[in-house]
Amino acid sequence: MRILGLGGSHHDFAACLVEDGRIVSAVEEERLTRVKIAFGLGPRLQQCRAADYVLEQAGTTAEDADLVIANDFLNRVYALRYRDRIEWIGHHLSHAASTFYTSPFERSAVLVLDGRGSELEHNGERHGETITFYEGDTQGLGVLSGVHGRVTTAQRRLDDTYENSVGWMYEAVSKSIGFLTVGSMGAPGKTMGLAPFGTPRYVKALAELYHLGEGEFRQTVEQQAAVTALIADELARAGSEQAAEEIRADFAYAVQTNTERIMIELARWLHHTTGSKNLCLAGGVALNSVANYKILEQTPFEELHVFPAAGDNGTAIGAALHGHYALGGNPWEPSPDRFSPYLGREYSAEEMAAALAGAGQRVKVERPDDLFAHVARELAGGSVVGWFQGRSEIGPRALGNRSIFADPRDPGMKDRINAKVKHREAFRPFAPVVPATRQAEFFDSETPAPYMLLVPQVRADKRSVIPAVTHVDGSARLQTAAADLNPRLCDLLTAFDRITGVPVLLNTSFNDNEEPIVETPEDAVRCFLSTDLDLLVLGDLVVRKAVGT
Repeated sequence: MRILGLGGSHHDFAACLVEDGRIVSAVEEERLTRVKIAFGLGPRLQQCRAADYVLEQAGTTAEDADLVIANDFLNRVYALRYRDRIEWIGHHLSHAASTFYTSPFERSAVLVLDGRGSELEHNGERHGETITFYEGDTQGLGVLSGVHGRVTTAQRRLDDTYENSVGWMYEAVSKSIGFLTVGSMGAPGKTMGLAPFGTPRYVKALAELYHLGEGEFRQTVEQQAAVTALIADELARAGSEQAAEEIRADFAYAVQTNTERIMIELARWLHHTTGSKNLCLAGGVALNSVANYKILEQTPFEELHVFPAAGDNGTAIGAALHGHYALGGNPWEPSPDRFSPYLGREYSAEEMAAALAGAGQRVKVERPDDLFAHVARELAGGSVVGWFQGRSEIGPRALGNRSIFADPRDPGMKDRINAKVKHREAFRPFAPVVPATRQAEFFDSETPAPYMLLVPQVRADKRSVIPAVTHVDGSARLQTAAADLNPRLCDLLTAFDRITGVPVLLNTSFNDNEEPIVETPEDAVRCFLSTDLDLLVLGDLVVRKAVGT
């Protein structure tokens, strides 16, 4: 049985193909259109290029799909080609299915938090999902309870305001401190990165502008207006730019701290209600990797699974899996294999060669006998390397197939990459990747983090060893590498360890600022030539810029 899943809302569009319960392929529309979060595509949105991509990879067509399914908060233009046969399900249900049906748990509590979801009528007013609690077992997913909020604008837009939305609160603070603009969804990550530079000055004031109860979060329109007014008033009173920067950092600290508090209390209530030792998370708020780790530390849950495409792009996978299990009547049984996020297509040696040929005399190409030792020496010597391998990752985190790698031992590397390669704010941190077998040597955590969605502390004695990936508060957004998911990444880490004695690399996404992660070899070559990357690795080929390029 073939199921085509479409995902997104009014941004973050994606498609997924599932065959007999197995995810064959999944990709985000932005990777193909090269427009960040695929926002503002206009008539191009109806092309639904991601659907063609996953169908072509499987060697099939839409006519061969037994079911086309999507969440009902999806912009209908994206599904226009399938309008006569599509099945619609709830937005939060798609999120819940994406995380539960990719988890290793036979039974689990499931928590979905985001900015806004499926709409419903309540007392003659438009409301929408904001928080939903589920429980999953072999019979599927069941709703326990949920929170919804009144929609306070007349049209469905990216910046529509929902009451009672943790995601809205985080975005509102991000926008108010200067990060968020319509069409740019990277702001919450910037706020999370800035938060450790702040102080608790505004934590209490923000906490007074919402209500947190047993299994509920409430924030009225008046309280939402008070949040943005408070920030505006404080910034207006700043006597200097330095004072304004401190205010912005302090509000980032406040919204991060309050979000952690909210997520922890909601998780505690869900544990009390279900008694489960396992928790699955999804929805855009679940990309808050700092809060995710604190849930593990501060609640009774023992095991945590966060879906790597926790945002609206992941609803494509959730919808397709719901189609298989719930609509198809198939009982859930967790796979013995860990969920692999590498769901894009693999490009051939011929396609890589054609991309390099298009660069002409601007590049020089070699094929070293020992690729991993060769690249490890370059990294140890200070090179910043674009690494393009195998199938692309689903979700916003580069997990070793579309990555930029660098030496984490160099204390100046973070500033160099932010300024010369990524062209982004200097305060933003970078993530470390380490073999799972070595993580406890460097980090105060033994919990695997294969999807870069947990932030533990770097061991105190290792912070001076890997300063480029140690944030100002001693933390790091960790990725653990394992041979069952990415053997070539493990080989590179091993080679770097042989040379340096440090089995850790700085890992960031292979893209320039406000650009989607590269998908094709052509994307990789273009990004390589337009940034200050020193080296590009395409499969087994090592690419350098010609002198004068």
